[in-house]
Amino acid sequence: MNIFNLTFPLTVDFSGGKYWINGEGPYLCGEASTAFLAGEIRCESTVDTSQLMQELETVLKIFGSHLSPYSEEQETTDDVYQQLKQSAAACSVNYAFLPLQGSIVLAERYTFPTLRDFLYVELGRAILHGNAPRQCRLCGGWFLHKQGDRAIYCERTAPGQTEKTCREMGARMVFEKKLQDEDTWKLYKRAYKKYYARCMKGNMSEDEFKAWGEQAAADRDAAIEQLKAAADAALSASIIQQLKENLNRL
Repeated sequence: MNIFNLTFPLTVDFSGGKYWINGEGPYLCGEASTAFLAGEIRCESTVDTSQLMQELETVLKIFGSHLSPYSEEQETTDDVYQQLKQSAAACSVNYAFLPLQGSIVLAERYTFPTLRDFLYVELGRAILHGNAPRQCRLCGGWFLHKQGDRAIYCERTAPGQTEKTCREMGARMVFEKKLQDEDTWKLYKRAYKKYYARCMKGNMSEDEFKAWGEQAAADRDAAIEQLKAAADAALSASIIQQLKENLNRL
């Protein structure tokens, strides 16, 4: 038995933010619902996958909005709240002791009659523990957003790439956009290349280059904040000129 090929009735032991399926695991809460939304779980022909996906996304929009699984929060109507209120999962609950790494853990043992009931509870517990399915901003595929994770791109191979992942390509795109759109980043990149070359040629010590780098990053970030509050083009130009002088002071 594994998370991608489930048969029902299904016995699942939950403990904290993890769970075991018929003794196998642990899985993180949110793994199964993410896999289902990604189309990776084999479903019986009787399961209306599109309706179930829609219901899980509704749960995310209402209860997981604070985890930012979506690019924009959407308004929730009273009708939707009532719909969820009437769609509680069917399951039986008991307790069980699990032998884990030399110790005994008390777990809540659920028995689910259908895939829908299992995913409804699994997703809810995921949200309670700070996890949630999220759609990649590059390929659109679903991946598991873990508590504290700020990633908006998945780790699958990016579209049109053979090795680079969406996360690698996404980070590069963000960086390139900063270089293209912000004069502060352009100036910083030019200055960094100049002083890095000096360091490689031995005309600047590693400690001097490190100290310059720390100050340069601080000057860059300060200029970015000043530009946000700049009231006119003349002031913006003055800030950029001052940054240029600061970055090339050595």
